Amino acid sequence: MYPPPDILLFFGHFHVLLVHLPIGMLAALATLEIFALLPRFKNAAASAGFILALAAPLAVVTAVCGWLLSLAGGYDETLLAWHKWLGIGTAVLTVVAAVLFWRGKLVAYRVALLVAVGVLMVAGHLGGSLTHGSDYLTQYAPAPLKKLLGITATSKTASKAGNATVVSINELLAQPVFTGVIEPIFQGKCVSCHGPQKTKGDLRLDSYAGLQRGGKDDIAIKPGDAAQSPLLERALLPASDDDHMPPDGKPQLTAAEIAVLKWWINAGAPATNTLGQLQPPSEILAALSTR
Repeated sequence: MYPPPDILLFFGHFHVLLVHLPIGMLAALATLEIFALLPRFKNAAASAGFILALAAPLAVVTAVCGWLLSLAGGYDETLLAWHKWLGIGTAVLTVVAAVLFWRGKLVAYRVALLVAVGVLMVAGHLGGSLTHGSDYLTQYAPAPLKKLLGITATSKTASKAGNATVVSINELLAQPVFTGVIEPIFQGKCVSCHGPQKTKGDLRLDSYAGLQRGGKDDIAIKPGDAAQSPLLERALLPASDDDHMPPDGKPQLTAAEIAVLKWWINAGAPATNTLGQLQPPSEILAALSTR
């Protein structure tokens, strides 16, 4: 399948900019309609027609831009399909609600508005899952809520930026180099774009097999030669470069993380060896001893 023309992706990227406008308008409109049911606030929805006149076309344009953005690929296909069709459904329901309102069918209008907001909430959650991972809403949820939802707590929840854990040298040397050192770097800085939910460039960095397989632009790393490894080449590009990874706005690799990745690749990028077996130099141990 050929990649879509750049002009389509250009307009598709406006989806991220526009999507919050119809969301806010529908949420505000639903709130006003609820207040309007109370005698004291019976005129709360007096501006409903004006809000709908803005929300309906914006919802349609946002859905079209989202569809164009989906042509770029790189997302979980099932999740993307649900998000896309629910987004289109939200736009259709918003237009239906507007038409019913202008025809004076207020009961039917309120039902359509209620359904539109419900569909919007599901579509919004799926959109967050596409861009931030499936645990976007629950990642930092309180432990009792996680237990109620049947979610197992992970170390990811506790690893907030700035909270370092001191690890002894013996513990460090006993760790498998990939799962204990390299994989956590990818999880923190790369997997949001190169994981199971979102796979930009057909590259997955959530497993050693995915790293070995590479992406649509061939290999990600060249074992034994960090200088010729595209993954590091992109990480070392200026932040203003379109090919720089991670992209602007995402957490960036630190100098210590880049040094560790460079050392590991030059050491042959092994999967199962421990750090002790690879005999890392003192500067690599220093970079890893506090993380």
